[in-house]
Amino acid sequence: MGKHIAFVGAGAVGGYVGAHLARAGEDIVLIDPWPEHVNAINRDGMHLGGSQGEHVVRVKAMHIHEVQSFVRKPVDIAIICTKSYDTEWVALMIKQYLTPQGYIVSMQNGVNEERIASVAGWGKTVGCIISTISVNCFKPGYISRYQQPGGKKHTVFRVGEVHGKETARAAELAAILGAVDSANVTTNLWGERWTKLTANTITHGILGATGLDNRIVYLERGTAHRIGIKLAVEAIAVGRAQGYKLGTILGIAPDDWSGAGSGDAAALKRVQDGLTAWMATLLEPSQSSVGRDVARGRRSEIDFTNGLVAEKGAEVGVPAPTHAALTALVKRIDTGELKPDPKNIETILG
Repeated sequence: MGKHIAFVGAGAVGGYVGAHLARAGEDIVLIDPWPEHVNAINRDGMHLGGSQGEHVVRVKAMHIHEVQSFVRKPVDIAIICTKSYDTEWVALMIKQYLTPQGYIVSMQNGVNEERIASVAGWGKTVGCIISTISVNCFKPGYISRYQQPGGKKHTVFRVGEVHGKETARAAELAAILGAVDSANVTTNLWGERWTKLTANTITHGILGATGLDNRIVYLERGTAHRIGIKLAVEAIAVGRAQGYKLGTILGIAPDDWSGAGSGDAAALKRVQDGLTAWMATLLEPSQSSVGRDVARGRRSEIDFTNGLVAEKGAEVGVPAPTHAALTALVKRIDTGELKPDPKNIETILG
């Protein structure tokens, strides 16, 4: 029999991945706190659109208060796809309904494996980095992907154990996720995590602060572009100071980002050419996770993206002042003190 898989958080990522797995025949249940979303899925199915075609998938969706029904059918794999600030409480909620060999997977922005392990234990914690799936839940029961599939050119799902060894369960999960897009097992979970975090932080804070989309960072050569490069340089330095092995960031080598930040004209051209090529893989521009949350009046994950880089930088003695400044700015927007505006970032570079 197949695994009973629960997605805790059925928004853009959890809903998209979970529904595609249900479409592939897996035993899936989606759990979400948005009542209208759950009701729409159960009534009309999940509507998937974008770069992987148009599909209506019949998949079971569950309100938070219905999770107790898992006592009758425990969960083999619980995949957390919530915002990072909800990690601990949803891990605590779902861990009591795991099978004896069951485990919890972080499929989130940020670095949340330690938070999950603090609740469920390291032995029941697995990581899964999604490298640029780019999805948006734009109304109840409707999710679209605006990034071209990775296929053979780019591995989207990277499943890793916290101890860095290959295991049967990691290989099994990667094989399952392969029904959605390219997937493999990584022995470099923490390096992969920081690589994705770096990519996210190039745009998250800027877009949250300005209300603009990623074209301003990737394609326009103004203030936002220069800030984006500085953010990458700082995040790479903090990651390396922690001993992480980093991969390409938006398809660009870490050394090219660092060189561009140091004034190397050839490296800057490689970064700019790489960003143009990366943008060409998108069907449409994006506001990123933080930008969309700000636009919708929700709390953003800024503390767990740019804020995390600033926090870890302080711990290892590698300052990340650009990340700290953007984090403070977006938090003022979160609380309603400021509104998103392109003028907000004009003083970030000093």
